[in-house]
Amino acid sequence: MDLFDSQIQSHTNRRLAVIDTKFPWKLSGFRYWENLNIFQQKPDTLFFATELHDDYFPCKVYPFSDFMKVAVSEGVTDVYCVFLNLTLSLLGHCFLPDGSYLPGANPNLNIKPFLDERNIHLHATLYPGGGLDPWTKKEFLSIAGQHCSTVFTNINEVMEAIVGSIYYPVVINTDLYIFKHKKVEKPIQLTFCAFNAIRKGFPFMADAFNRLTDDFHLNLIGDWEDQLHLLKNKNYTFYGLLSPEELKPVYERTHIFLNCSVPDRFALDGFPTTAAVDALSTGCILVTTNPRNDRFILEEGKDYFEVEPNGYAISERLFWIQNHFEEALIVGKNGSDKVKSKFRASQIVKSKLANIFK
Repeated sequence: MDLFDSQIQSHTNRRLAVIDTKFPWKLSGFRYWENLNIFQQKPDTLFFATELHDDYFPCKVYPFSDFMKVAVSEGVTDVYCVFLNLTLSLLGHCFLPDGSYLPGANPNLNIKPFLDERNIHLHATLYPGGGLDPWTKKEFLSIAGQHCSTVFTNINEVMEAIVGSIYYPVVINTDLYIFKHKKVEKPIQLTFCAFNAIRKGFPFMADAFNRLTDDFHLNLIGDWEDQLHLLKNKNYTFYGLLSPEELKPVYERTHIFLNCSVPDRFALDGFPTTAAVDALSTGCILVTTNPRNDRFILEEGKDYFEVEPNGYAISERLFWIQNHFEEALIVGKNGSDKVKSKFRASQIVKSKLANIFK
């Protein structure tokens, strides 16, 4: 049976609490949309944040310091969180016996004795980032597997280390990022959107863009102020950081979305990245590296175009698209259809909740 066909069973005696870090924060991407859908599908869910933010959310978000008090008064039976470092913080396992520390873990968030005392089940999504990279010691993953009732993930490292972990891609708000037909016109609109990090491959993108003609225009989104000097081609617009609602019209007029992710010593992005799938949902042609060699859902050449992480390879693919524009737009449409069938937030959350409450 397809995971997405799961139905939430009726358990009137079960009460879910979601613990997040900085929340509610729309720029957190998939975490915001997932939590919103959890609330919409199970409105008695309680939400907690270790760092309260002030973006809109349709219900009260409690400070983490109130968790134990509220959990007792409201009868919490299940807790859900995202990322390995938060999971192991809540479990009080930030260090291994040999002294190894999980980056980003915080011993002050330990609620394991309380969870055990109240027989509260912990459920976690372990996606790349948040302390999880290809060099994370498997012992940390084993701890999560031993103490979590349910583990969701989208990467092989977790599925191989934790028996019974369940594959789910990141959630996308396909109701916001709807398909928009792309006009065949010049300049061809490119978009690069990411937070400033080495693994985002900005120098490769800049090298590729510098090789292009005036037939291309770049929309640059993110905190890249300190990297703009790498762009010798001045046919670009720099937006800085944008909210999801501000991103929407940019993606809708974008022809090609560029993702140049590479490994760095801190992390390795999942594939595809959340920003890439957001853009793909609107029908953008996705041109991307694939350092994980991920073949779970998207098909190269049918749903997106894969490139090596160097300026020459990226620019050659962009020139090919320029010369085969109609053919490439079909790939963008295929990718959008795949996103709507496999990455839709409401459908993934419904299935996750069914697994939590089975």
